[in-house]
This record gives sequence, C-alpha cells and structure tokens, in this order.
Amino acid sequence: MKPVVGMSFDNMDDVEKFYKAYAHDGGFEVRVGSRNLSLDGQITNKRFLCSRNGFNKSKDNETDEPSKKKKKRVVKRCGCDAHIYVKLGADKKYYISSMVEEHNHALASPSKTPFLHSNRSVSQRAKNTLFTCHKASIGTSLAYRLLQVTDGGFNTIGCTKRDFQNYYRGLREKIKDADAQLFIAQLERKKEANSAFFYDFVVDEEGKLVYVFWADATSRKNYSHFGDLVSFDATFSTNQYGVKFTPFTGVNHHTQSVFFGAGFLLNEKIESYEWLFKTFLSAMGGKAPSLIVTDEDASMKVAIDSTFPETVHRLCMWHILEKVPEKVGHARSNQEEFWPLLNACVWGSENEDEFETRWNAFIAKYALERNEWMANRYAIRESWVPAYLKHIPLSGILRTTSRSESANSFFKRFIHRKLSLVEFWLRFDTALECQRQEELKEDHVSLHTTPQWITPWPMEKQGSILYTRNVFKRFQTEVIAARDRCSVVSITPFESIKMVFINDESKRDRVVRWCTTSIFGNCSCMLFETMGIPCRHIISVARGEKLRELPEAYILKRFQKRCKRQQEYEGFIGCQILEKIEIHPPTNVRSKGGCKRIKKAKELSKPRKRKNVKQDPPAQ
Repeated sequence: MKPVVGMSFDNMDDVEKFYKAYAHDGGFEVRVGSRNLSLDGQITNKRFLCSRNGFNKSKDNETDEPSKKKKKRVVKRCGCDAHIYVKLGADKKYYISSMVEEHNHALASPSKTPFLHSNRSVSQRAKNTLFTCHKASIGTSLAYRLLQVTDGGFNTIGCTKRDFQNYYRGLREKIKDADAQLFIAQLERKKEANSAFFYDFVVDEEGKLVYVFWADATSRKNYSHFGDLVSFDATFSTNQYGVKFTPFTGVNHHTQSVFFGAGFLLNEKIESYEWLFKTFLSAMGGKAPSLIVTDEDASMKVAIDSTFPETVHRLCMWHILEKVPEKVGHARSNQEEFWPLLNACVWGSENEDEFETRWNAFIAKYALERNEWMANRYAIRESWVPAYLKHIPLSGILRTTSRSESANSFFKRFIHRKLSLVEFWLRFDTALECQRQEELKEDHVSLHTTPQWITPWPMEKQGSILYTRNVFKRFQTEVIAARDRCSVVSITPFESIKMVFINDESKRDRVVRWCTTSIFGNCSCMLFETMGIPCRHIISVARGEKLRELPEAYILKRFQKRCKRQQEYEGFIGCQILEKIEIHPPTNVRSKGGCKRIKKAKELSKPRKRKNVKQDPPAQ
C-alpha cells in the first residue's frame, strides 16, 4: 500500500507503523519529525520524514588536534523532501494532509533493506536465543550465527549483529550497579528452594562485596562421600571486577571431577583465605579433608595450616610443570628430549634417591644449575614430587596432569574477564548441571550393564560387581597383568608374615608383605596405597593363598557402585543419617503398674469338647 492524501488512521501509532512498513518495502528509513499538541495534550499534527531529510551540521568549533583521534562519520542527509504530514480531524481520526513521495537519492534494493536502521529490531525470539546461548557459555556473535541458521538467513532475523551486541551491552549496563545485589539474590532464591543450600558473604564499610562462598545440597552430599581428597584452585581471575574464582573439587566413584563448592575473593591476603576455608569447613559440617592440593601461594599456605591443621597440604604438579617453559626458556623446553627426560624424572622415579639422581642429571644436561626457580622447586620437592608422597593415602588420585587439565578446561568454559557476576552465575549453573549429568550417565552404565570378563577368575567377577565401570577397567588391567606377566620368584616366611618376591617383566622385582593372620598384604609398588586399586602383585599373592575373592579391605567404598546407597535412604526419610549419634532411642522399660491387657470375653478360649470315641462293646 502507498500513502495517499486523505488516508485515515485510528491513532498515531497506526500511522507510524504504516509509514515504516511502506518505507521498508520502498527501501528508505523513516525519521519522526515535529509535532503539535492541543491544550489537553493530544497530538494535533505530526510529520514523518525520510531519514535523509535536511543536511548534516558542520561543527565550526572543532579544532584539528593531531593528538586526538576523531571518529570518521559518514554524511547521510542530502536534503530529501519525501514525507507525510498527518492532521487530527473533527472525528478524532488522523488523516494524511499532504505528502511528497519522490526521493532525491537512490533507494535500497530488497537485499539491502534489512540494513535500514528504522526497519531493524531485536525480536523476542532473538532475545530468548541470546539468553539461552549465554547460559551455555555461547557468546553473542555465535548466538547471532545460530539465529541465521535456524531462521533461514540474515534477512529474516530482523536485526544486524551489531544491533544484537548493542542490545546485550544495554542489558549489562542496566544491571551494572545492581550486579552484586542480584548475585546474592540468586543465592538466596536457591536457599529458599532448598534449605540445604549454603552460602555466606561479606561486604565492606561501603557495602561492596568482598567475599562470597556457596555450596548446594548436592555438593555438600558429594563432599560427605568423597571429601577426603580436595583440590583447591585460586588461579582463575574472572569477571569484570578482577576477583578470584576459587573452586573446591574432588574425585567421585567414577574417577570424574566433582564440585564441592566455590567462592569469590577480592584479594589474596591471609585473612581472605582464612575466611574462605573456615566458611567451607562450616558448610561441610566441620569435616576437614585428609589431603588438599593447591597451587603455590604463601598466603594460602598460612591459611591452610591454621584452618586445617590435621590436613596434609601438597602442591599441584600441573601448575608447576606448566610454568617450566617460561622459567627455563622456550629454547630449552622445545628441545626434543627435554620433556621426556623431565617427565621420567618427575613421574617415573619411584623413590627419593632415584628422583634426586635423575634431577641432578637433568639439571646438568640443560645447564640449569643457576636457575633460581628450578632450585626453589627442588627445595620444595617433598610437597609436589610423587616419589615423596607415596606415604599419603590415595595421593596419586589428585596428582595426574590430565585431571588438572580437565578441571581447568571445565571452569574456563564459564569464566571470562568481561563477565558480570549475574552472567557468571547463569553460565556456572548450566555447566554444573552438565557435569552432574555425566555422573548420572556413568551411574546408569555401571548399574545396568555388565562388563566383559577376560579371565575365569572369581576376583575379576567380584570387581565387576562391586566397582564402577571406570574403576573396574583399571582393576581389570591389573588382573590380566597378574595372569600374563607375574611370576613368584621366591617366598620368605617370618611366622605370620610372608615376604613374596614377584617378577612382572619390568625392570625391578616387587615385594609383597603378606600377613596370613589378617589376610592382607602391602606391595612395594604402593599402587593400592596411592590409587586405591589392588595391584597385580597383590592379586597374584592372593591367588597363591587360595583366595577366590579379594578381602573386603581392598575394595574401597569410594569406588563402589553403591557408595551413595545411603543417599536413597535419606531421600526416603527426608533428612541426613548422621555418622556421629548423640541422641539415642529410649530403653524399653516397663512402666509402673504395667500389666498384660485384659482380654474380652469373646477372646477367651473356650473349653475344648472331647471327641466321641467309638468304643468296642464289652466281651460277653
């Protein structure tokens, strides 16, 4: 439809919609012009213009200063007179009183009309797509591309990528001042929905957020099962405020990373870490971990020593080895044999003497005697080198490089230096749900499938029944090695102790110290002590002792399929079953005057009738 003089409209909004629709088809943009109001505030007339009406004003007061960068502007206005003029009639309708249809410039072709400003708007569908994508840690640009694919092309989206970005920028600007308040409100809503959700925060004298910590019900329950080993990482600088994101993680029964809780810290002072660790301890019912692995930080070490005095503190190998290229120089670290030799030294050394011999050879080969950083790493070797940590139960579970890389990659999905706290929470909540979905999937596979047995040994079947799928794979490897590679070299008895020497086709023989009284043994390889899985050598000795199955002590609860079975019972009764019981049920004591219940008449037993016995007649 084209505008014509005399065309009527019920209201001014209809006029604007009509003319903009006409402009969209015609290939030009619309600008709203002047208007007049009546005494009662009603619009009496209004002008709608081509956006290129008039001319750009030149700014005579601007001076050409080379030090200042000027934004180059394009000239859009060219004096085009195309317009419609609308007046209010006596019947309270609006009529086109006059108009000019012709333009003095080229009009946009149909393929260019989506770029006309007055024709563009961010639709509700586009907004919903944008919000959904940000929850999944998908940025604005990729969200726009997704719209382009799902909506059938750029022409059907209704806006440009810049409009999309400007809309989201406006949203962030809107919540900027209320960001911290909105974030705490999100935590409070979680608390209202589930009383087991825990959070705490601190603000300074000016009301600015300084510290915050949170852990939901699932995180706290996971800690009760797997909280003996904790990894704490404070190397994530996140969001637009530069605060530290500090997650607590562990390892579940599928050997997956599991989230225990997290916090934000404004600084890395001792008192900041002390507040965080004490709050974490409070959230977890006062139960401290047996082992905590962290990055290297002096303030953190002081806080851990004061808050977790009984906890063993060790450093993360991944963070240390990641810094090696920077500290020794890329020219050295890029040499072909550099990493194989360093990994053999750090990972392959089974005892302290072996590590020190290999370390000294490595330092000499690459002329690192005067490297202060390498010297300091050697000085603190007892806190990060595996050969010095074998006496710590299950210390090998958290020290793997791949696990640290996986956890680091997981958290970086929703961490970005430009994110607000609210944006962070949306991404974090979605990512955590994905992590837990992976655990549920492994639960299903472990509980409802049976792995294939390689040997006829009952021990392998025992492991397949009790262990989760991922742990059984590792155990099965040891069972097969016990069958194919292990042979007993000699046995030395000492009363109730047997020293069994085993060759497993490796460079060194292993010694299993087996107690025939407790039916339990320890191996010199210390796989069970460090990883929680019986080694091939112990399996060989157990078979030699005519045991069909491994003793229960070798099947750790934290790796069993049913390790969370208690959680089902707690869900049924609606509360947590405590390990430490302080209130006991009353003793069954008969009260004063207690007696048996008096039975009713109909309950009393009636005298039994004698049966008629047919007697023989007396003999005549």
